[in-house]
Amino acid sequence: MALADLLVTSIPKQLNNAFNQVTTPNQTEEPLASDGAIEVGVGVRRINLAIPSQGHGSYPATATVGMEMVFLARNGTVLFSKKLDGVGRGTVAVAEQSCVLEGLDAILQEAIDSAADGLAKQIALSSQIQDYAATKDTWKPIAGQFRSEPVPPIVGTTAVPSPAAPELTQPVQTVPPELVQPAHVNFRAIIRDENRDQFLDPDESLTIEVEVKNEGTVEARDVAVVVEGKDELAGVFPGEVVVGTLQPGEVRRTTLTKHVTAIESTGHGELSLSLRSASLRDLVSSPKIFAFGAKPKQPDSMMVSDVDQLPSTLTAFKEPKAVIVTIGVGRFRDERVPVVSHASHDAAVMAEYVHAIGNVPRERMRVLLDRQAQLGDLEETFERWLRKKADAATDLYVFFSGRALVDGVSGAVSLMAYDGAPAGLTGVYPIRQLQEAIQRLPIRRAVLFFDVSLDPAPGADLATIPQPDWESGRSDARKDVEMWMVGNRKLQEAQAHDHSKHGLFTYYLLRGLQGVADLNRDRIVTAGELCTYAKSQVIQVTRDQVRSKQEPLCLPQVGRGGMARIYPIARGNNPKPVPIPSVPESPAGVSTTPPTLMQVGP
Repeated sequence: MALADLLVTSIPKQLNNAFNQVTTPNQTEEPLASDGAIEVGVGVRRINLAIPSQGHGSYPATATVGMEMVFLARNGTVLFSKKLDGVGRGTVAVAEQSCVLEGLDAILQEAIDSAADGLAKQIALSSQIQDYAATKDTWKPIAGQFRSEPVPPIVGTTAVPSPAAPELTQPVQTVPPELVQPAHVNFRAIIRDENRDQFLDPDESLTIEVEVKNEGTVEARDVAVVVEGKDELAGVFPGEVVVGTLQPGEVRRTTLTKHVTAIESTGHGELSLSLRSASLRDLVSSPKIFAFGAKPKQPDSMMVSDVDQLPSTLTAFKEPKAVIVTIGVGRFRDERVPVVSHASHDAAVMAEYVHAIGNVPRERMRVLLDRQAQLGDLEETFERWLRKKADAATDLYVFFSGRALVDGVSGAVSLMAYDGAPAGLTGVYPIRQLQEAIQRLPIRRAVLFFDVSLDPAPGADLATIPQPDWESGRSDARKDVEMWMVGNRKLQEAQAHDHSKHGLFTYYLLRGLQGVADLNRDRIVTAGELCTYAKSQVIQVTRDQVRSKQEPLCLPQVGRGGMARIYPIARGNNPKPVPIPSVPESPAGVSTTPPTLMQVGP
């Protein structure tokens, strides 16, 4: 994949915001008098993309491009040298029976634009270049009538800048650098959207947290954070957040929260944060750029019922001996691990549903979200805490939403904890280990739910990796005790129901628990009915609306005789539709096809 064209398009455009004019060596016109040259080195550092064998559909991809930019004075002195990584995110598409990836070029272009824009902003703030432009005695304005002799382009030059001209009507007065000691101001920034999925939803709040520190030995006067919004974030935040004067070593923190107004069309939003001080000679850290995807506001006709509002009809049973464990890991300690949208929200709401249905005491509930769900927390919960709570009358409910890894040889599935690492099998909890922990408990029944995105384990060969194995370790003796509901049986990303801010499978589990999964309308939702309802809805929605079908899995499956399938799990609330007027009887001799019944029991 050629990067030269992408660079030639992106870099001069970004640098034109910092210099009067930028030219490239391959332009045919005579070069203008220049005061320096810029050399750029670039290379693709990493592309994160996983596509299973013979898999077609859409897959998330991230490209990281490392770029180094050097500014050389006319005499060859290096006045600026910085390295910066740019990140591009998006989706690539693979057509059926094709090996061609569509959409990767756009992701690479976004990564290059991001790095080039950040470096251009840093070079514009460079005090050394500003001093050079103000004091260089051979400098002549580009718009002047005289030109200096053309300078042969430096080997490897990508762009040649001309710094902005000072006012010629006033003499330029400079202070020798050794007489003025600059302040050194650094800052850190975190930007969080309300549900922390890196997407801007309509009417969602966005929070900026900034920490500014004067790391120099002199005071930094009139420091401010400059906020520049682009696309959907243009005008959301004020252009400047005043920090004030910082003494040497002083740290100040500020937080700013704004709501994003209704977004009319799907796009992107970008925020750039940089520092400004009273003295141009002060050393300030480079700008920080944050990019978000943006989702459009859905019309009223597309509004769906709010599953986060617990309906009064949920209360069905009293289970004082039940135990609830819900785990949601959407963000990870290692930022290279892709975010799982809505995972922590899924776990929190599911815990409240099961609590409301069974009147389960709070002290018999454990909810682990993101940082609370490290590998040690999972081991302690399943292998020690549960043993203290379980007895022969216990009904156990386990829910996990997040990410899981699939072994490249056996297909064994392991749940990824918050401290899981993508480069090695650390911070993962094997499904087989979970099975063994539950089988050791003296419980009456167990219902387990998994809404997970499945990734290949590090080192797995995508051409030979088997399908995820959810059934190994399950014995026939357990089919009357355990019911497993798996939202995604293939190696792929689990789909999200973004409007409700839930995983798609979790959304239909919650809808089913509201009572609509009572398929035979006997006023009771069984475990088999719940899984059958959620499975059919997910298959239909992903088939009709998404290019990559998602297929859930119910264990034990229909027809395997598992008594766990008829275990009552919620009160039914699925009224019959309005009767259709009867049609005339068929003439004699004409047969009619009997209705097809959906099998949900053993």
